[in-house]
Amino acid sequence: MPNMAEHTPAPTPSRAVYGFAMYLSFRTFFVLYVIWAVIPESWFKYVGITCLPQRYWAIAVPIYIITAILLFGFIIYPSINLCMTPNFNDFRTVTDESVKNKNHNQSLITSEINCNKCICMNKLKCGQEQYLKKSTNFKAKCIPSAEDLDITEVSRILYSKLKSQ
Repeated sequence: MPNMAEHTPAPTPSRAVYGFAMYLSFRTFFVLYVIWAVIPESWFKYVGITCLPQRYWAIAVPIYIITAILLFGFIIYPSINLCMTPNFNDFRTVTDESVKNKNHNQSLITSEINCNKCICMNKLKCGQEQYLKKSTNFKAKCIPSAEDLDITEVSRILYSKLKSQ
């Protein structure tokens, strides 16, 4: 048997025992909770149990727990995410680490589109060559590959068009 790392989520015999013990203890405590919440106090006094919490807590504790979960889920957690989000004028909202830098000498308008690559698994059934033979203006109909655009290049093209108008 290969050596398993100590901190993996893989099932081990000790985890199975702990899980079964937690399952049994949860079931036991839940049955005791339901008995405490449903059975009248006179029955407990008849048996000799006189030291029990008030019935108010049978309803209040689950409501407090649900309220805390909803408060965290709908207010606190989104607020933490909003605090971690960069501002709108931050450069990180426009670009990230995976941006492929384009050659600045090559303009976005005059960039060549690489449409002649065929990615078909079966070259015999590929219809690209027949389409190329029939199409007179294949480059104009080709969809460019998806990539991130450099924000400085986009701004240069946008603002240079605004100045010329």
